[in-house]
Amino acid sequence: METPEKRIERIEIRLAIEDLNRNFCHYLDYDMVDELADLFTEDCSYSHGSRMSEGRGEIHALFSDRIAAGIRTSRHLQTGLKIIVHDSKRATGKSVCLTFACDQSPPISPATPFLVADFIDEYLCSSDGRWRIHRRHIERIFTAAENRGPVKITGK
Repeated sequence: METPEKRIERIEIRLAIEDLNRNFCHYLDYDMVDELADLFTEDCSYSHGSRMSEGRGEIHALFSDRIAAGIRTSRHLQTGLKIIVHDSKRATGKSVCLTFACDQSPPISPATPFLVADFIDEYLCSSDGRWRIHRRHIERIFTAAENRGPVKITGK
């Protein structure tokens, strides 16, 4: 039987991971690249289709390039987060992300989904006590006709 202390720890971990995922969508949608990159471990991996980013620096470069490419409005709506807490330092999760995106400023019409994808994650609790994404794989489920695939890192 789970002790009250263990139950509280498990709930705290789940809440921290839920916040982590909310922050990912918020920082991504509002071009907060430094904050976004800090959500990942130093030795993370982030894959979407054939694109693979290794380490926090590559993730920072990826999303900096995305901003430098020009006007991009997006909103990411994440739902269905299923978290499995393995221990006090490691958890895994899976969720669905619905993305609206367009290369123009708002308001944008019509509002049609750009991508529906599964996020398959591994989370680690860092030495500073913060939960971070260690691995994130984005599996494309539904794509809009104009969706040309994931953004590429310059020079990769």
